[in-house]
Amino acid sequence: MSYYLEFDAFDNPMQLSKVGNWIITFLSPKEELEHIQLAITHVLPRQMSEHLQPRRLIMHKAPAENNWEIECIECFDSSLNQEITFPPADPQAQEVIQTILKEFDRYDVCVQFKQD
Repeated sequence: MSYYLEFDAFDNPMQLSKVGNWIITFLSPKEELEHIQLAITHVLPRQMSEHLQPRRLIMHKAPAENNWEIECIECFDSSLNQEITFPPADPQAQEVIQTILKEFDRYDVCVQFKQD
């Protein structure tokens, strides 16, 4: 199963740089239009649970217009003192995705979460 963020045509994430406490950065060269990879990174420490802190969501351009396939969610686990990567289907990843959607909505950035 694949998981996507579908952005409104006016809210292309390649044109956004910051939404609330989340910044959007290119992980691949901007010129590489076929395989663009972006990261949505939280700039302030935020606890998701007593030991888990979301850091960033990594996504790449999907074939469908305005869709970005979620690759993984990176979190810092303070109990293990290390970074952990969750697949988008994981319950912790789903919680981070919902947090991002809520914050983007507060700033009128229209994004929908989809899966196929």
